[in-house]
Amino acid sequence: MVKAAPGDDLIALRNKAFASFRTQCRGKQDILECSDVGPLGMEDGRIPDASITVSSMWRNWAHFGPTRARLNLEATRGSAAWCNYRDPNPWVQVDLGSVIITDVITQGRGDYIYGNFDQWVTDFKVAFSDDGVDWTDVTNDGSCSPMKFPGNSDRNTHVTTTFPKAFQARFLRILPTRCHGHCCMRFEVLGCTIKE
Repeated sequence: MVKAAPGDDLIALRNKAFASFRTQCRGKQDILECSDVGPLGMEDGRIPDASITVSSMWRNWAHFGPTRARLNLEATRGSAAWCNYRDPNPWVQVDLGSVIITDVITQGRGDYIYGNFDQWVTDFKVAFSDDGVDWTDVTNDGSCSPMKFPGNSDRNTHVTTTFPKAFQARFLRILPTRCHGHCCMRFEVLGCTIKE
């Protein structure tokens, strides 16, 4: 897993992490339901900064890093989004603990204190994992092909993507596949905690 700490060589760490990235296809999964679906904590900070990791960040600058991927983040200093850097297979992921995931909400890059840039993710795939090593793509039932979800068409509008089935996971990874201007993103994960 790539941790975004100042001074890290994130390109080398990203290459190592991507080399070990494996996906699998699971057969039919149990139907999971959430009676109390809600945000799991990206926007309000319940998810700590250390739980958000990325494949790369623009010029290795922290103000384009994983902590900038929070929904509705506004630029006080630096960018209002995570933005990748020279990365052919970018991703942003979050460690949610053990939860049931139903949806994601995405946004593009918000206003920047030095000017505005029209940058956002237009299509993406999603994978999930219990251990951060073995990943399962979100697919349509009965298919092993990863689904491609439509993303944003501007910087600030929320786009909610509801998955075909809720799933239980610890890690969620969003993998941009097409971007406008540059791959920059803010997001929230919806679902519920697992009741013991």
